[in-house]
Amino acid sequence: MKRVLILGRDTGIFTNMAKDLSGSDTQVDVCSYEDLGFLIIDGVGSVMRCDTGEDIKNYDAILVLSTSRNHLQNYIFSALACYCRKNNIVILDDMFSNLDGKLYAMWKFWEDNIPIPDTAFGPATFLAEQLEKFGGVGVLKSVQGTRGNDNYLVHSSEEIISIVDDSPNIRFILQNFIPNDGDWRVVVLNYEPKMGLYRHRSLNSTEHRNNTSVGGQAESATTEEIDSDILELAVNASKSLGIKIAGADILRDSKTKKCYVLEVNRTPQLATGGFYAQKLNSLKELLQKL
Repeated sequence: MKRVLILGRDTGIFTNMAKDLSGSDTQVDVCSYEDLGFLIIDGVGSVMRCDTGEDIKNYDAILVLSTSRNHLQNYIFSALACYCRKNNIVILDDMFSNLDGKLYAMWKFWEDNIPIPDTAFGPATFLAEQLEKFGGVGVLKSVQGTRGNDNYLVHSSEEIISIVDDSPNIRFILQNFIPNDGDWRVVVLNYEPKMGLYRHRSLNSTEHRNNTSVGGQAESATTEEIDSDILELAVNASKSLGIKIAGADILRDSKTKKCYVLEVNRTPQLATGGFYAQKLNSLKELLQKL
């Protein structure tokens, strides 16, 4: 029997439709997209219905019938499309993209086998349930956050639920905290690494973020001074999102030495921030090649 899942915000208005579409050879179910739980652990991804606990890969097709104005939930559907493509699930329509959203970026990296931190997205209770799987310490961050804003180090399920409840207009992803001494911002132009910034916290800081916007320090480096695996990962991540003028943030686990992509930013403060001259020279080289 073919199984189809209708996704909308208000499931009630699609209940009768699901009954009318169901038949002897087709079963049609309804679920709110707000009840989907997205999870990536050790590179293994799953998207499940939080109301039933079932993985949506058991469905043959997903029918998106969102009634949100201006497709405000595209960042959810674009991540869902990545999962559907990799699991050969038909999604109607597979035209969603959201280059500015952390959720889509994480799932596009997952689709392209690019290493990322363990990642969860969904209702607050779903996020809280994943913390133990993430080692008991996580980073809760806004799907649209920039410069380290709306980014919290969390140690308990209660803390996660409290932060989410206090921020009703923000949707969060939860990632495992990766021990590190700092992270790299690699400037990539036309899919070529041009320079890097090494960002790190102060030695005695209790801050978990390395961002200069929250007090972190940064030093510039040439590509010759950056490990080749970091440069390769930065380029692959930029290609995954199709961003030719990019700032790829790469973190190396201080214990396992494995590297992960945190995010890829478009036009990474080329006209502002530190090391303007170095970034300008790199951009000049790109323009001369056009």
